[in-house]
Amino acid sequence: MHRGTAPRFSSIAFLTLTLALAAGLSAIAAAVTAAEAAPAPGSPAQAAPHDRYRPAPPRPADPLSAAAVNRLAAEGTSVLWVRFVDKGERDERSFAAAVRAAGSGVSSRARARRERETGGIFVPDWYDVPVVSDYVQGIASTGARVRNVLRWFNAVTVEADVAAARRIAALPYVQSVEPASRSRGTKPIEIGPVREVDPRSGQAPRLPDGGTATEVWAGLSLAKPADYGLSLPQLSSINVPAAHDSGFSGSGVILCVLDTGFDETHTSLSPLRKIAEWDFIQHDAETANQGGDASSQWSHGTGTWAVAGGYWPGVLVGPAYNAGFLLAKTEYVPTETHVEEDNWVAAAEWADSIGADVFTSSLGYSDFDPAGNGGGDYGKQQMDGRTSIVAQGAIFAHRRGIVVCNSMGNEGALGTTSVTSPADADSILSVGAVDVNNLLAGFSSRGPTWDGRIKPEVVAQGVGTYWAIAGSPTSYGTASGTSLSCPLVGGAAVLVREAHPEWTNYQVREALRSTADKAGTPDNNYGSGRINTVAAIYNSSQGGPIYPYPFSLVEPAHQSVLGTVPITLRWRRSREPQPADPVTYEVSICTVSPAQCVFTMSTPDTQLVVTASLLPFTPYEWYVTAKDPALHGRESRDHYRFTTGNITGVPMTPPPTAPKVLLAQSRPNPVSTGSRIDFSLSGAAGVVPVTLRLFDARGRLVRTLLENHAGVVPGNCSVAWDGADRNGRIVPSGIYYYQIEAMGRRESKRLVVVR
Repeated sequence: MHRGTAPRFSSIAFLTLTLALAAGLSAIAAAVTAAEAAPAPGSPAQAAPHDRYRPAPPRPADPLSAAAVNRLAAEGTSVLWVRFVDKGERDERSFAAAVRAAGSGVSSRARARRERETGGIFVPDWYDVPVVSDYVQGIASTGARVRNVLRWFNAVTVEADVAAARRIAALPYVQSVEPASRSRGTKPIEIGPVREVDPRSGQAPRLPDGGTATEVWAGLSLAKPADYGLSLPQLSSINVPAAHDSGFSGSGVILCVLDTGFDETHTSLSPLRKIAEWDFIQHDAETANQGGDASSQWSHGTGTWAVAGGYWPGVLVGPAYNAGFLLAKTEYVPTETHVEEDNWVAAAEWADSIGADVFTSSLGYSDFDPAGNGGGDYGKQQMDGRTSIVAQGAIFAHRRGIVVCNSMGNEGALGTTSVTSPADADSILSVGAVDVNNLLAGFSSRGPTWDGRIKPEVVAQGVGTYWAIAGSPTSYGTASGTSLSCPLVGGAAVLVREAHPEWTNYQVREALRSTADKAGTPDNNYGSGRINTVAAIYNSSQGGPIYPYPFSLVEPAHQSVLGTVPITLRWRRSREPQPADPVTYEVSICTVSPAQCVFTMSTPDTQLVVTASLLPFTPYEWYVTAKDPALHGRESRDHYRFTTGNITGVPMTPPPTAPKVLLAQSRPNPVSTGSRIDFSLSGAAGVVPVTLRLFDARGRLVRTLLENHAGVVPGNCSVAWDGADRNGRIVPSGIYYYQIEAMGRRESKRLVVVR
């Protein structure tokens, strides 16, 4: 069921979208106990406890529930949840073997993400173990059609009639057969007046050089736009342009968009880096409109993807335009459809396995009809973060280290709570909507959850938000709903993740929440308020410097055999914490057994020719550490090994030290009152004349801090700036540059002022 967009306001000329679906309660919620499904309110969700053998629960005499029989009697064929008694484990030994085997199959990205959550330790568990394939084949042999296989729940969803359902219930490994929730009263997408934009006379966008899929994904491909077009207000309201100015645009982060479908031919989306896509409705690798889809099927997903990461400079730009994208088509638009909760969970498992870092989902499930409607609808009392299938799925995704962002819904103020699920889940970012003036949208759903937690967590612009329109490559317009505010927050979460790859997902969430404009007085309308992306990156209570970015080694390749000297070591460049920050690389070569470092040298380049004496016929391991001006270091993603042949080396003589000027990042940055600028000089004897100036973004001189000062002795130096210009006036918010000139060299850095 989709509730991500608001009803149309006739007084405003924008694209409007409504899709109001209702979902029923599935008894399969018992697949995970409440204690496992939800953490303590207000605390980060802990790792799932299912890391030890547990005997299978007793199998009931008749796994086929009366509710399923009633559904089948009314509908003939319906969607059912089938839950299994086990995953093939019979005792502690077979359980351990199954978990061990499943752990070896976890992708390297997913493993690294989970290691970050646990302090560097990867611990596979029962939820990594796949559903027994023989069980699935047995279900298929009954004549039922298997829709999704869900390892987190050890279940499948099937389309079956009553005869097939009885055959399924007779299988010895089936624990329960329950009706899946289904949509009721579904409305088609309603398209209101569209305000189209003439994107520069209809000409194709001029993309920067290198903006192709063949680039190294870990590096920037799409240049920072000089013109954000009509998306500037929504980005500026959450301080995204300043984050872009600091060099963050989503590079190296994977964002999964769960929605209705996607028009990848749209000009704002075609430059983006799509990693994979899957249609969980028709079960194929095509998320665009296809046979059986309504014409509006892809409309909503196209728009939300563009809001999160679109790229057409001068027209529309999203926060995370350099991210990698996973596209999951989970929501079926037409009326009389079965519920998409299982599609959502299946998509979450799929994205987890690939290595997604962030989810943005503008989907919601609830129904507040009175009792007597079939007993399958979610009521307010079930918006507790642990009852619905999607809430459980969202928490599982969180436990896997994924930052989950979900729209609150468009139910407005309906009494105690109007939150939809999975926005009711704990430890995720549930997103409400405000207008450009930061006033709460009337349609934005309110908290608390039924168990008393504040919802939403944060808000962003969801009124008159600029987005892409599917079906026409150059069509753009505005729309309203929490569907639009959520991808803005999802894109911002990508930038925070990029800036802090060492943070846990909960730290990313808290950085965005704790720096929002109402963080000190959260409520059930705004949550902690409108997010501030730059503040989340630099000034959050989570702390931590902006280290150099992870990078990889190039050659010699892993397990290379080298028979000659010199040996050339190459690696990819680690992006600097700030565009102007010079990163140096410390190269280390160590013996493997015993592990002992035998060679270390620093260089500003991305290769080093090694002529040092190395033992013949000996395996060595080498790695590189990138260091910023404050000497914060980050090791390369990998440590490569090579083995020498019958060689002898010549001791290396380090080159003479050249005069060097090293300008550090100002502290703090962003700054609200004053800042301190550190620099160091080396390679010169005696005092050195130094000039230090501050400029605004247009290159105009703001203040001279040092003017050809002759009293600076080589070494570490520091200059204070009080936040004022040369006339003593406090400078306004914005981007500034400070520049040092010394020893014939010039270095500059960026400084962000936030008032």
